[in-house]
Amino acid sequence: MNNTILSTKDKSKALIDVQDEKGWCEYEPSYDGVITHINTAGARIFGFASPDDVIGKKINELYAHPFDHEKTLSMLFREGQVNGFFTLMKTRNDRLFFIKQTSSLITEGLYKCPLKIKSEFEPVQSRALLLT
Repeated sequence: MNNTILSTKDKSKALIDVQDEKGWCEYEPSYDGVITHINTAGARIFGFASPDDVIGKKINELYAHPFDHEKTLSMLFREGQVNGFFTLMKTRNDRLFFIKQTSSLITEGLYKCPLKIKSEFEPVQSRALLLT
């Protein structure tokens, strides 16, 4: 547990500044968590040159705390959607940043079998969250 807690001084160095990133980014993982689609802005925020570099990776590799991914999935299966969930994510170089996530579960057929998750997220300026 001590490994996941950062002091405020350490956070300010580890968190990236996402103030230049505007608007929503979107991605779609398959039911088993493999990213099947991500837009260019989303790939760039995670530190990748293009969406092709992210496709095929497991979404839980991009969460700073994999338990947050489990919480998101739990909310999705219980309510069918997640609105405004703040999550700490990480780039491919392990730099941390916050997102405000909105996700919905895409199902198919009479039994509503889960197919994939449609997610949109907005990068949140890290300095504002450090003060709260």
